[in-house]
Amino acid sequence: MGSIAAYITNKAVKKGQTPAEWLQSNLRNLERCRAVSHVGRYTHPDVDISLYDDSQPAGKAYLTTADTDTEADLIVKGGAAYIAIASFLVGTFSKKETAEEQKEDLTAKTAWQYFREDDPFIRREIESLGIVYEPLRQKILQIHVQALPDVTDTRLKQVYFPVGDENYHLLTILPPVSLMFAMTERIEKAVRVQRKCRDEKSESYRKPHAVFSDITRVCFGGSRPQNVSCRNSSLGVDVLPSLPPRLHDRKMRPPHEDFFFDSLYWRHFRVKLLALDALFRDPHHDLERREKREELVLDIVTMVLCKANCLRALPSGWSKDTDLGEEQAIWLDDIYLTQRLEDSEWVWPVCMAFARWLIDAHEKCCCAEKLPVISLDDAEAISFAVTMEEILKQEVREA
Repeated sequence: MGSIAAYITNKAVKKGQTPAEWLQSNLRNLERCRAVSHVGRYTHPDVDISLYDDSQPAGKAYLTTADTDTEADLIVKGGAAYIAIASFLVGTFSKKETAEEQKEDLTAKTAWQYFREDDPFIRREIESLGIVYEPLRQKILQIHVQALPDVTDTRLKQVYFPVGDENYHLLTILPPVSLMFAMTERIEKAVRVQRKCRDEKSESYRKPHAVFSDITRVCFGGSRPQNVSCRNSSLGVDVLPSLPPRLHDRKMRPPHEDFFFDSLYWRHFRVKLLALDALFRDPHHDLERREKREELVLDIVTMVLCKANCLRALPSGWSKDTDLGEEQAIWLDDIYLTQRLEDSEWVWPVCMAFARWLIDAHEKCCCAEKLPVISLDDAEAISFAVTMEEILKQEVREA
């Protein structure tokens, strides 16, 4: 028995009914259901204003309900006594078999989505209970959308929006619940992915993942969250912080002997190194691929220069307390600024040091990713060095 069949069966048992009887008794309440994208009760619990946004996408990078892949919510006239069928429709169900797999499933959808897509999964689940699927689906597809209200409500926030000389529109702000729940679901999925990527026993261990920090959980409706809307629950929704970033000073540690090997950690360049490795393994060697490789090396050079600029911000003369080579000291320590700008003999040794580090970083990346190591010869090293040489000489000219 799958997740949907198990849900319906459990609800029916609690009512002393068969699954078919439970569905039939609750289907009559579909007429009370309305699809909504904005609900005023999230601002004030006594406001009955809501609407369904069926506008066309605006495009131009605006974040609107129509421009986003979101799932509508449902409200039910009459309150929680008639909410059973709506709660089933907006509930999330997995195609996985075990409870543990269902909990971690990132592809689970609502029953409403499965019905709209006519997914074979929900057809099997419904028919396994001895219920005729197609008539049920047709009834669910006929759920009406909430019409636009004729008037606003004084308990909602109003905005006077100027549209010309002494003219204005009075705009009412309604919470976009479809966007709110879409963001909450994406954050929760990201948290599950993060948990897998940090679990040493998981196949996803150490894979790249997103991290959302300082998440605020906001709850609506008190002890009766279902009275606000069907997708609302006691768990609330996740809200991202809208605050300036908190920046902390970092103490810069000068390199001891070699800037590249002491100050640059290859994992910080992992994405670029893997992309570069893919081009090395590509059997085709046309102009397009050579240009892509050149762009990747330039990106790495840019990241290296950012680190170098941080060292230049240290007090002049810091390199005298290290065993840094003369060429790298001239490049990184502003006490040698005049020599750096007037004498270019330091440039090539620095570029070759970069090339040696890049080859070493690529090898370490391949080993960590369990890829066959590709031996890069002197020609590749010189190519990397030439790319950096052009950037450093341009930097000197512009200074």
